Amino acid sequence: MDNCLFCKIIRGEIPSYKIYEDEYTYAFLDISNDSNGHMLVVPKKHCENLLDCDSQTLANLTATIQKLGKHLTENCGFEGMNVITNCGKASGQEVFHLHFHILPRRKDDGISVFAPLNKNDESLEEICACLKVQQKESNKADEASNDRNIVLYTDGACSGNPGMGGWGAILMYKGVEKVLSGGEKETTNNRMELTAVIKGLEKIKGSQHVDVYSDSAYVVNAFLQDWISSWRSRGWKTTKGEVQNLDLWQQLIALTEKHDVVWHKVKGHADNEYNNRCDALAVGEIEKMRKTL
Repeated sequence: MDNCLFCKIIRGEIPSYKIYEDEYTYAFLDISNDSNGHMLVVPKKHCENLLDCDSQTLANLTATIQKLGKHLTENCGFEGMNVITNCGKASGQEVFHLHFHILPRRKDDGISVFAPLNKNDESLEEICACLKVQQKESNKADEASNDRNIVLYTDGACSGNPGMGGWGAILMYKGVEKVLSGGEKETTNNRMELTAVIKGLEKIKGSQHVDVYSDSAYVVNAFLQDWISSWRSRGWKTTKGEVQNLDLWQQLIALTEKHDVVWHKVKGHADNEYNNRCDALAVGEIEKMRKTL
């Protein structure tokens, strides 16, 4: 978001002492300098706090926190760490971009993080009872959700870029596969990557939870890093000009608003069976077109 303090730090508009950065997360020293090594870990995709964060973004954050924690304890002389996040004004959240505080710890360092609880407080028992009920309901919901999850693998290919292109998609639901593929005589690799996801999602009836796996950073990062919100705010323009393939982006965005989509970036041309199969489908469509020439 344009006015978000942490978004500005991520974009380099506000200076920070960067500790770590990858495709999805950014870590930097806390400006308060209230404890040795106090740092913040934030997602590059803007979300307000933990309560409105999608599972993939949270997984990326957790992986970064774990990586930094191992470095602190194995290489920097620390013996542990506190990981803290605030959700909402009542909790003390001041910057409404999800962030985790990492406080490196040593034994007897004098840092006090939590106030002691009054074990005789009647409200504590009420809270515990409430949480137990919620946990049971959550477990039931998760079991039902897992039965409904649909997995979609996609890939695109192009000979010439622009040139002849193909796309492949594999839908999986309760052990059943549906294989899709197609191609165009004059296209680009990015258009084929987008088309593969669109064609796969179009085949899904109703509104479903879908895990989409793609090796295209162009497609996946647009959602995980929320490029789309920036494009919209600029009138479908990037810093370099008009958003390319806008017709396909708008189709895909409409489908992601229909379904609950979780995005997964996979490594291309590696050891992922389904990604390799989608790649073979896409290349096969190009070969079919060549034979007709």
